Amino acid sequence: LIARGGKPHLLMKHIDRFFTNASLLGLSFDKSREELIALINNCILLSGEESAFVYFQLTKHAEKRIHACPKTDKYNFLITVTDVPPPSPEKRLKLVTYPDLRYEYCNIKTLNLLPSVIASEYAEKKGADEAVFYRGSTVTECAHSNISAIIGGILYTHPKDRHILPGITREALLEECRRQGIPRREEPFTRDMLYSADALLVTSSTKICSLADTVDGKKISDSSPEALFLCENLHKNFTDLTD
Repeated sequence: LIARGGKPHLLMKHIDRFFTNASLLGLSFDKSREELIALINNCILLSGEESAFVYFQLTKHAEKRIHACPKTDKYNFLITVTDVPPPSPEKRLKLVTYPDLRYEYCNIKTLNLLPSVIASEYAEKKGADEAVFYRGSTVTECAHSNISAIIGGILYTHPKDRHILPGITREALLEECRRQGIPRREEPFTRDMLYSADALLVTSSTKICSLADTVDGKKISDSSPEALFLCENLHKNFTDLTD
């Protein structure tokens, strides 16, 4: 998650996802939500960073190398806080598509990042900022973020199933649509729809919301009033943490 002026953005949503994922993976964690919140806030305070990226992870305790995890309540837990520049709503992204060859638990946030690393290296070689995964003809998400398309004034985003990580900022985007009365559809959309969209919004905890400039070298419009409005409001919500 990202913090501004010592205040973490969308903290409770990150906390809820953390405990949900720990439960899905059968990982022990003996801290309450309130204790974890206090730990995170204290780390941010001690860092002294004005704009910071906060990363926290939970793993099993180090044991003998076997595939079936030993039955233990021991765990390793790490929090890091690093300086990052504030996200900018003005930046336009270049995207490339890449086949989604990942496993069937994309909805659980884990450290199994090899497919995303490979896709990111592919994007870098192509001079792009992010890789957009697809399965067959269906767009799922990006290597490190979620993607949504504005088509005919409607926001389309892949449904929250096992093929995408339920991004915290993706959920904030849908909530903003609800508040502003912008129609949204959580349903699969295709690569053809990706290329012909009125606008593409890429959301993540650190970048908040960015509009795409190109996909696979094809120019994408960024003049959709709905997209510009949503992007501006998501960044404003983050900026308002300290204003």
